[in-house]
Amino acid sequence: MRDINFIKNIDNLGRIVIPMDIRRKLNISTGDVLSISCTDKDICLCKYSTLDNCKVEEIVNYFVDTFKLNVVLMDKEKVIFSNLVSKNIKIDGNIQLLINEGHSCNNSYHSYVFGDKKIDGYFNQVPIVTNEGIVGSLVVLQSDVVNAYEVCKLIAKLIMLQLNIS
Repeated sequence: MRDINFIKNIDNLGRIVIPMDIRRKLNISTGDVLSISCTDKDICLCKYSTLDNCKVEEIVNYFVDTFKLNVVLMDKEKVIFSNLVSKNIKIDGNIQLLINEGHSCNNSYHSYVFGDKKIDGYFNQVPIVTNEGIVGSLVVLQSDVVNAYEVCKLIAKLIMLQLNIS
């Protein structure tokens, strides 16, 4: 993709308009939350994920350690937590579509691609839904757990409770 450059003025309230081309490229919509950080010379705007939360990671980690699960927790654009693939890897369009549709599956065979890593297996997938709507998805690869789908649903429910409380 080509780089998009603009020069914008700041209004008297300190606001700037993010041009439509940039919002389209980064999939930023009205109502999305942005994280703002800065260095000595630069301001960085990043799309904020409600799932990128240390309490959520603690919940998932507990189940991973206790039940030896293989999981991938994703927001609508990237991996938030996983013990299978690297964190912050962008997810492909097929997975994004499944998340946006609130896709759920019970022990279904899939091939998922995360960056340059392909994972084949029996997956259990549950959407993560908060007051904001669908914010992501939890995937648990079938394991020795008797009913991995029920465990996946339980973890997702605990994540949703945590997000709606905080």
